[in-house]
Amino acid sequence: MIRLLCCAGIALVFGLVPRTPATTEAHEKTMPKTMLKTMPTVVHVDEMCGGCVKKVHRRFDDDEKVGRFECDVDDKTVTFHPPKGESLSARYLWVEMDEIGKTPIKLVSPNGIYRSKPKR
Repeated sequence: MIRLLCCAGIALVFGLVPRTPATTEAHEKTMPKTMLKTMPTVVHVDEMCGGCVKKVHRRFDDDEKVGRFECDVDDKTVTFHPPKGESLSARYLWVEMDEIGKTPIKLVSPNGIYRSKPKR
C-alpha cells in the first residue's frame, strides 16, 4: 500500500499524470478569449417535448443575440451557439428560457456552471 502511494506521489510530482483544471476559472485562464467566445452554452431543463421545442424556436429563431441553437429532446437540453465574434450572456439565456416556461435546472456556459439565475 505504501509503495503504491509513493509511486502515485512521484508520478504527480514529476507530471507523469495529466492534470485537469480544478475549476472553470482555472480553465478560462488557460484558454484564449477568442475560444471562449465561440464556445456554446448548454441549458438543461427538467422536461423537453415537441411542444417545448416549438416554444424555444418561436422565442429564439429571430433573436440576433443567439447565432444558432439545437434542441435535444432525449437529453432535455438546448445548446446555444453565439453569433460570430460575440459571446452569449448566461443571465440573458436563463431569463428568456424562464419566460417561456422552460426554467433551467442547470446552465453550462464558458463562464461557469449555474444552478440558479446568474447575477450577470
